[in-house]
Amino acid sequence: MKVSHLTKRENEIMEIFWRSNKPLSSNDICLEAPSISKNTVQAVIRKLLSMNFIEIAGLGYNKNALTREFSPCISQAEYFDNFLVRDTSFELAANFIQHATSLEVLNQMEDLIKERKAELESK
Repeated sequence: MKVSHLTKRENEIMEIFWRSNKPLSSNDICLEAPSISKNTVQAVIRKLLSMNFIEIAGLGYNKNALTREFSPCISQAEYFDNFLVRDTSFELAANFIQHATSLEVLNQMEDLIKERKAELESK
């Protein structure tokens, strides 16, 4: 999937989606970002839908009305990875490992590496 750069407003709204652990309605977005008008939020949501950055996740209620709820289709890491050169990705991972202060995080990284190696070896 070809990923486009996000505008400032699109990025602001995607940040809200990426921080959330549940689907959000346009009203939820307005509550999180009161400086953005409801019309702008709805326009940006339509644009993000057309770009396949978000998808309709279901229906919810806003007062007595039904409303659509949306979830991101791409993680923040996947988005940024599209704009990094492979060497930069390696440098970021190496820097993260060198500066990690949690043994738990390093163990999780090690598990991910083992899983990926097993996938590649089975091909």
